[in-house]
Amino acid sequence: MPVIRQMIATLFPVIDRYVLREFIQTLFGIIGVLWLIYVATRFARYLAEAAVGNLPSEVIFTLLGLSSLGALSVLLPIGAFLAVMLALGRMNNDNELTVMAACGVPRKRLIRNVGFFASVIAIIVAILSFIVVPDVLSGRYELEQKAKVAANTTGLIAGKFKESRDGSWTFYSQGLTADKQTMVGVFIEIHGRERPLVFRAEQGRFDIDPVTSNKYLILEHGYRYEGDAGDRDYVIAQFETHRLLIEKGGEQQVRERHKSLPTSTLWQRGTDKDLAEIQWRLASAIMVFVLCFYALALAETGPRKGRYAGVLPAILIYIVYSNLLGITRAWISKGVMPVWLGSVWVHLLMIVALLVLFYRREIQQWWSMKRQGSLS
Repeated sequence: MPVIRQMIATLFPVIDRYVLREFIQTLFGIIGVLWLIYVATRFARYLAEAAVGNLPSEVIFTLLGLSSLGALSVLLPIGAFLAVMLALGRMNNDNELTVMAACGVPRKRLIRNVGFFASVIAIIVAILSFIVVPDVLSGRYELEQKAKVAANTTGLIAGKFKESRDGSWTFYSQGLTADKQTMVGVFIEIHGRERPLVFRAEQGRFDIDPVTSNKYLILEHGYRYEGDAGDRDYVIAQFETHRLLIEKGGEQQVRERHKSLPTSTLWQRGTDKDLAEIQWRLASAIMVFVLCFYALALAETGPRKGRYAGVLPAILIYIVYSNLLGITRAWISKGVMPVWLGSVWVHLLMIVALLVLFYRREIQQWWSMKRQGSLS
């Protein structure tokens, strides 16, 4: 420990350690607040699904933990952005930056500290986006889908009929296996058809297609009866395995499944949609670096402005930045924008706007001198 402290003291003098400590402390506070808001929102959503029987209550906290961990790659960019801006805004409001400048601490040194902090957070976000979060989202997706499938058999009592949630079919089972995932002695009646359709099978279980997210009821060793008894076209078919579509996978489920794919799998497949997802993961890390320097520019407020004067512009900048990246992601997925251009134009646009914000005083002076020259 003494060696590490000596190394840190050599690389980072007192002023640098003080500035970085302000960034880190503010970051933890902001991330804590944002994380609590996210967890509360997710918890309310899972409770609502459990209340209507779409989700077993015993998996709520597991899903909540996986969801909150997967949200770190989204919370860290905005958290680092606000942390730098609020920390520097407080120091500017308390005249600490003025005192530093009077003591000979150059502005480049402050920029260097912001760049170091942004680089560390960007590396963490990159690791999360490319490695950790896809694995976490994959586990959450599989657990959530299995839980929703298990909810179909929740409340099933041996020897009694149970209707599906949408009322399109009714099934009867003599009982469930020990793991409560397989039904024994299954009888199925499909409603809303011109010809009556009935299934009888020794076993039945629910399954989900990993690609389309469609939910199926798999029947094994049974018979299929179609038509009215006594009709000439009455059909009896024997089957070893029969798959019934219970619910089609929605666009949201397909999108969540795609976001949970490993980066290596996306790169090997190489479709426009896969490359758009890779660029989106990379954009999160780049956005951290760009936003932190935006925070440095926004923190330089006037003497009569409070420390929170830059919060509203900061939120607007983040909304514009993230929405442009989201639009670009959709354009690449649909083939509207070439992959090589991707989100590069968004980052370049934001960097140009950042340079204008940094040198706005010089630009205003140059413009005033130009106007005076043209008038004379």
